[in-house]
Amino acid sequence: MADRIQIVRHRDLLPFWGVKRATEPGFMRSLITWMGGPEGYINTNIEHVVESQHCAVGVMDMAVGNRQPGVHVHTMNEIYVILDGQVESIDGVGNKHIAGPLDCLFIPTGVPHGVRTVGDQDVKLLWINDDLEKWGAAVYLEGPDPAPAENEISLIEMKDLESRWSNSAVPGEMHWNVNWVAGRETDHNSDVAVPSDRISLELCVVQPANRIREPVRDGNQLFVVAKGQAVAKIDQDTVVLDRQDAIFFPIGTSIDLRCISDEPLALVKIVELSS
Repeated sequence: MADRIQIVRHRDLLPFWGVKRATEPGFMRSLITWMGGPEGYINTNIEHVVESQHCAVGVMDMAVGNRQPGVHVHTMNEIYVILDGQVESIDGVGNKHIAGPLDCLFIPTGVPHGVRTVGDQDVKLLWINDDLEKWGAAVYLEGPDPAPAENEISLIEMKDLESRWSNSAVPGEMHWNVNWVAGRETDHNSDVAVPSDRISLELCVVQPANRIREPVRDGNQLFVVAKGQAVAKIDQDTVVLDRQDAIFFPIGTSIDLRCISDEPLALVKIVELSS
């Protein structure tokens, strides 16, 4: 695990086309990883990413008219946040959800699942695994037979999440948050967010010309730029972060991110509660 602030540039991440049937028309999709496990575990860009012992985070790009084949099952909870486009989520018994931008799908361990694009816009889907999984451990199920499970997929819609400004409604540091997945000490959006003792997952939106500054206490944190442009202050240096760049802050460091775009800066924040 990295013990320093680390930046992962989207431009350095080679798309990975090695998941099942990903190069076949109708199933075409690619993955990149910002944070992943050591060799042998899910991590498509091992030479550039933040190495973790607790979770993996990346993005899947899937063009209009494509889908994942059948349904598949993981050994850990998987979470999808839709950044662009719209998907239909299915499980092993035919239940369906429609998820659009900034909606979240929480898929419990062992629940068969898959998504397909809906509409005329390509899909960009952020995925989070709340534990490490070895390559090849996921099981794909294709065919007409139902695949029941004990749990169900949860849809957390952005429209149902109330924003929290707390102490951040101060000129120069104005930003708000919502939680899709609530950590053990997070009570915000607790009536909608999925509880977890492994990770916290939230959207942090910083207004133009404002910043977010806070110490890292609860666990290692990864921020992914979903929209806008940021400047990160690291010691005495400043670094520009563009869309789909990520920055990692380990426990004991301090976050200092400023919005430099005309539009608000949208950050997806993942906190490793096990770190």
